Amino acid sequence: MRRLSVLLIASCITTAISCKKETVTTATNESTPNAASMQSTTSDQAVSNGTQFGGGGFDGLTTDQKITVYNKLGIQPVRAHVTLKDFDGGVSGLKKFTSQGFKVILNINWSSVPKKGGDKVATAWPKDMTLYKQKLAQFFQKYYKPDIAVIENEPAIDIFHSGPIEDYITELTNAIQVCKQYGVKVADGSIHVPYVLTVMRGGNLTGNALEVKKLIAAYKTLDLDYVNIHAHGSGDSYPSGDLEKVASYIRQQTGKPVMSNEFTLGKSSTSLLQDMVNGFKQGDYKIALIRSDNGDRSVSLNRGTDLLPLGNNYRDMIK
Repeated sequence: MRRLSVLLIASCITTAISCKKETVTTATNESTPNAASMQSTTSDQAVSNGTQFGGGGFDGLTTDQKITVYNKLGIQPVRAHVTLKDFDGGVSGLKKFTSQGFKVILNINWSSVPKKGGDKVATAWPKDMTLYKQKLAQFFQKYYKPDIAVIENEPAIDIFHSGPIEDYITELTNAIQVCKQYGVKVADGSIHVPYVLTVMRGGNLTGNALEVKKLIAAYKTLDLDYVNIHAHGSGDSYPSGDLEKVASYIRQQTGKPVMSNEFTLGKSSTSLLQDMVNGFKQGDYKIALIRSDNGDRSVSLNRGTDLLPLGNNYRDMIK
């Protein structure tokens, strides 16, 4: 397994990455409508002028309970997740989000990340691109077309993926072809603020930072609709201007707009949240989704269907 470069250790302590993947949990009384009737919205419908804030995570809630929380937060774009390799057709929750007016930002991963002894076990990138494209096309054609497809989750993070980053670029290239065929907007699985800052500083790069440099170079030529950036905040503040600097650099290098389908807080801090919300606005991110969680790396905005004080803060900040 690849290790973080020494150069990044200090940076990653304060900008640690939330890596948990999320799934859609459906209520037992939900029915699955005809998939052929579901249509993807256009990019103009998915985003508006300025930053459109949303959310994801909220693990342990049913789809109906998530909808209650999303309505209390006053958000439209929401994050969900499916895996293609052994997909069983379970999209009733996704369709319910769409029918209720939410914009679904869908992580489409090839396989789930198993655990061994409580730790995640990295999985290899798919090798058979003919099979991959068939399964992705079938998903869009038969089951569901999201507002934005996010291909894989955090490709430059070792606990999720094994194998050369070039294999991910191959997968992403093929995924983009299918997404364009079916009129689905597409983003990469994300690069992270501390790695982009390291790339910006230049010098001899190794490990994950070198992978991010290779991804940025590839994104210049790939037909992505967005470049996806993840950020994690800790303490009571977020480094001034980091989100804006990273966004400007990525736009300059790739010519693509930026979004974030995950930003997380390591502490329930109103000032930290305000710094990050302001950073996304100033950086002109088209979409920014906060992750609500009770895990080690991310705090929660809710308890059940009730908003916690931080959830109320988020609702008020993004109005």
